[in-house]
Amino acid sequence: MTANYNYKCKLLLGTAFMLSAATLAHAEIFKWKDAQGVTHYGDTMPPQAAGRATTEMSKRGMVIKQTPAALTPEQRLSNEAEQARAAKEKQLQTEQKRHDAALLNTYTTPAEIDLARDRNLEQSKLVIDGTHSRLAPLQAKQAKLVQQAGGKIPVKGPLAAEYTENAKHIGDLESILAQKNKEMADIRSRFEADKARFIELTGKTTY
Repeated sequence: MTANYNYKCKLLLGTAFMLSAATLAHAEIFKWKDAQGVTHYGDTMPPQAAGRATTEMSKRGMVIKQTPAALTPEQRLSNEAEQARAAKEKQLQTEQKRHDAALLNTYTTPAEIDLARDRNLEQSKLVIDGTHSRLAPLQAKQAKLVQQAGGKIPVKGPLAAEYTENAKHIGDLESILAQKNKEMADIRSRFEADKARFIELTGKTTY
């Protein structure tokens, strides 16, 4: 009975010791720095420590949890801008990979890119040629109206309405010409960029 009693006492003492050690291990100490960089320790976090980086430790100095300082408005804006930049960069890389794959699947030589460029230019050339054909007689008519009005611009009197209407038609056609010329410049630029990229990807420079 004595041996059994001693065993129970030892068991209870051991359990109490373990519980005490666990309590000490999980007892918290807070560590933080103030605005002047001075480190403080305490059992609780004071209000002035709100938003600052803190470390929760056990009585034995074991780190339980670390909380970073709250971001300032400037830091948040900077982080958001960086995230937006990274997302945009990722999107551009994805689009570039897709475009590269399309180039490699569509063409086998730089000459094929030139042929595709010329096919795309042909429609705009036809529109430009047709517009010039329509524009020439209108310009001739406009010159005649000015001559009939005694060479004075703008034309006044009985010919004024006809002159104004004719000028509007000329302006419309000139706008079409400007638009188509820009389209052709864009087409040339796009295909030149595609050809340069194709050569960069494949190393093929011969036609």
